[in-house]
Amino acid sequence: MTGDYAVGVQTVVFQHRTLEELLSDLAETGIDAVDLWEGHLSADDDEETVAAAERALSAAGVSVCGYGVVDIEDAEQVRGYVAFADRLGASYLAVNYPPDRDDVTEALVEAAAEFDVDVAVHNYSSVHHDDLSAVFSSIDDVRAVLERYDDPRLGVCVDTGHFLVEDVDPEDVIRELGDRIVAVHLKDTTEAEIEDLPGAGRLDLPTLVALLDEHADLTAPLVVEYELPEDRAVAALREAEANVRAALE
Repeated sequence: MTGDYAVGVQTVVFQHRTLEELLSDLAETGIDAVDLWEGHLSADDDEETVAAAERALSAAGVSVCGYGVVDIEDAEQVRGYVAFADRLGASYLAVNYPPDRDDVTEALVEAAAEFDVDVAVHNYSSVHHDDLSAVFSSIDDVRAVLERYDDPRLGVCVDTGHFLVEDVDPEDVIRELGDRIVAVHLKDTTEAEIEDLPGAGRLDLPTLVALLDEHADLTAPLVVEYELPEDRAVAALREAEANVRAALE
């Protein structure tokens, strides 16, 4: 048996549902941890909204393992996002910003230490971004920042699907960045869907999990992610969960 990983889901999978609706959908699965998308709960929401969401999560028995991915345009935004992730009980905040913005990285490192929350740079691809210089899209992009800021609270959120789109093998990412991996978003790509459920296409889940065991010290759940048509969201999640759990056996 491979590592004892829990299985979670990025709530962007349910981007067309409310938080309450997606929590109901999760009851049909064995998943009880979420990487919470800010479209479902924002740091800018009022206190009543946030408190109600916290109560709904607690009543459903669902924990927040991570928060994001948040797009950071200004270093002054950083502390508020990290504080919000800490309030939700998340162990990490996944972030997106231009790799050359050292002011943002420095603010992330400072806030991470203050709140004891890991921050993880999240890689993207040409699926969502025309200008790849504005995002982390390669191993070198990620490695360069992690080498400049060798801080235990600063790491990477590996999005396997976005790396695949850029013809970067996620297995190579794990080998090279393993000890700095904070979170993993399991996304696949197929001829039918450029963002597909994990295990449907090119992603070799058993090998990926074995490499995580060998090279990383991941404590967060393996997070399922995809952006498929709304009518497929729940059935695809059950299939994805089965694929991931089979890889863990």
